[in-house]
Amino acid sequence: MSRSKTKILAAIILILVIGLCPTAYGANGLIIYTQYPGISAQPGNNITFPLIIKGSGFIDIAVTSIPSGWTAGIYGEGMRVHRVYTSSDVNAEVDLRVQIPSEAKNGSYNLVVQASGAGGTSTLTLNIKIDTNAEGADKIDVQYPSLSGPDTATFSFRGTLYNNSGRPRFYTLGADAPEGWQVSFKPAYQSNQITSLSLEAGKSQDLDIVVQPPTGVKAGKYKITAAAVYGSEVAKADLEVVISGTYRLKLSTPSDRLNADLTAGKEGSVTLELENQGSADLHGINLSASTPTGWTVAFKPDSIETLKSGEKKQVTASITPSAKAIAGDYMVTITASTDETSDSIDIRTTIHTSTLWGFIGVVIIFAVIAWVVTTFRKYGRR
Repeated sequence: MSRSKTKILAAIILILVIGLCPTAYGANGLIIYTQYPGISAQPGNNITFPLIIKGSGFIDIAVTSIPSGWTAGIYGEGMRVHRVYTSSDVNAEVDLRVQIPSEAKNGSYNLVVQASGAGGTSTLTLNIKIDTNAEGADKIDVQYPSLSGPDTATFSFRGTLYNNSGRPRFYTLGADAPEGWQVSFKPAYQSNQITSLSLEAGKSQDLDIVVQPPTGVKAGKYKITAAAVYGSEVAKADLEVVISGTYRLKLSTPSDRLNADLTAGKEGSVTLELENQGSADLHGINLSASTPTGWTVAFKPDSIETLKSGEKKQVTASITPSAKAIAGDYMVTITASTDETSDSIDIRTTIHTSTLWGFIGVVIIFAVIAWVVTTFRKYGRR
């Protein structure tokens, strides 16, 4: 074979090699490529392409073509970059992060990345196939995303974080929760809390996502979003906590004083305070009293139709001791109750006898003394 034919054959082979290369083409030793230039994703996903650049010296890198409405950026060690440095024995590695709009339709979309330097220019065409059923983005799967219980409960969700990228990643863990709620992360079956973790490419980590509601939170449904953040990419899990109604009623007095001074046979009053310390509203609160024999207790109002969570209301208890009660201490038990809960207090009452009887007693004493004196004078002289 002649030398000219050999050159022509070599040129044809080179053209075929370059034309069949699916990732990149360049000149003078500059090349940009990725291991997976075509992937499938769902609308709204964040996608990362690990890019490798071979060359020498300073190389500018940019996204030169992108579908309308999409966004993309090139990052190196977490920083957005537009230029890299390579040497003959060390390649440059960067990440191309692509945000797919949530309204993207199913279909095939291309992006083009270009690297330019003293050694020439290399371009890389990437293909993303939008498929609503596709998998592959980093994600957090939760076994039971909705839990219910009282406001005093601690809710533990078992989740798994997947690194579906082609590189190790360092994730920061966090949550978006209602004000006052506490959210923490623990490796599954461990007690130590963590705020971040590293995962190798293609690996996963089981996590316990622990949610603590604030004390006294009202009954209802609450949304919490747990997240693992890597750069601009976020893997999320939507959680739901259903707080069932808790019923706690406190009966006391505004001053917490639980004693009263009363007079036998006369009405006295004590101001009571009812507080709903539960997370659910209370309905139909009735008041009753247990008293010594012959005593009466009346309430105003005698019942409360509704006491909302966290609300307080006052009631006047009119206590009338028996007219025959002698001086001393007596116990009156007052109870507030609903169908769901109740509370009671003991009020110690100190009875003082009526001042009328005291006056009558003094009169009797003086009468007796006068009788004795008169009798002594009348019969003492004899």
